[in-house]
Amino acid sequence: MSSEALTRRLFLQGSGSVTGSALMRAGIPTFVAVSQAACTAKEEASAFANLSSAEAREVIAIAARILPTTDTPGATEAGVVFFIDKALGTFRAEGAEDWRGMLADFQEGVPDAFPGAQLLSDLDETDQDEYLKSVEETPFFQDMRFLTIAGVFGMAMYGGNRDGIGWKLAGMDGPPHAWLAPYGYYDAEYAAAQEQQNGE
Repeated sequence: MSSEALTRRLFLQGSGSVTGSALMRAGIPTFVAVSQAACTAKEEASAFANLSSAEAREVIAIAARILPTTDTPGATEAGVVFFIDKALGTFRAEGAEDWRGMLADFQEGVPDAFPGAQLLSDLDETDQDEYLKSVEETPFFQDMRFLTIAGVFGMAMYGGNRDGIGWKLAGMDGPPHAWLAPYGYYDAEYAAAQEQQNGE
């Protein structure tokens, strides 16, 4: 196994508990709703509803280093920025201004660490990684990590995980839960009715 594949596997394994607990706090229905809205935004190539273009540029830069594009697609290709844009207008709307304040605080350290740069997106990937390591324990970075993971690995039919990118990265051919026959006793009657209706 290549070191790149090993690194991705460790990332995926380490992300599970963080993602699970955060989803429980946010609530699955709101997560699904936000994902669906993100999918619609991508399909319509609509302008950002809640992020300014400057904020979107930084979100893209941060997410791209959390799950980078290598020989396989990453957060950028999965459309994480659209997921986050919609999150700030729905289940994160109440805290959107606080989030913007944290983004500003996050950027304040960039000029001190890298004279001549003002924003994370001004840096090359090596310097971006160095800066992110210095702030990886902050609430803002941890939140961005969750939002990136949610945007990449959510159900494809609800948005984020464009073209099943998340499942492919995890080594799966499709969704983790496939609703295919044979069904259990609890829906056998429904399955039989569907078969009859379809003339099977």
